[in-house]
Amino acid sequence: MLGLRHVALRCADLGAARRFYEEGLGFTYLGNRPSGEAMDLSDGATNITLLPYDGSPRAALEEGNEFIHLGFLVPDAAATYRRLVGLGAPIARDDVKRRDPHDPGGVPAGSFKVLDPDGNVLDISDSPAEWRSALPAG
Repeated sequence: MLGLRHVALRCADLGAARRFYEEGLGFTYLGNRPSGEAMDLSDGATNITLLPYDGSPRAALEEGNEFIHLGFLVPDAAATYRRLVGLGAPIARDDVKRRDPHDPGGVPAGSFKVLDPDGNVLDISDSPAEWRSALPAG
């Protein structure tokens, strides 16, 4: 069966990226790659490889103009929101579909958009119905 199993991200600060994905989203650190600094994390089905980036500074792209963003299904969006805010992650929008402006005084209900340490946009939701799927929900 076809399935996405691996995403690689170039990171200016591997430690910050690891904390974000491990402590903020709940990925498990699998270890560094044999080649050195690059590291693998997993949610049990899909791996994220964090690769060092040491090129020229990249221009930050505003949410809505990014080249790519990733969507994550989490058990509890509110708890994930609190962990990510505690790590200092910028929240870009409340509600993945409506893309409401973020209300820093509240906790988004069900879904939100957040930026990882390299400015990549992530959709976070606790609803399996958030994204279309050919697989049955649950």
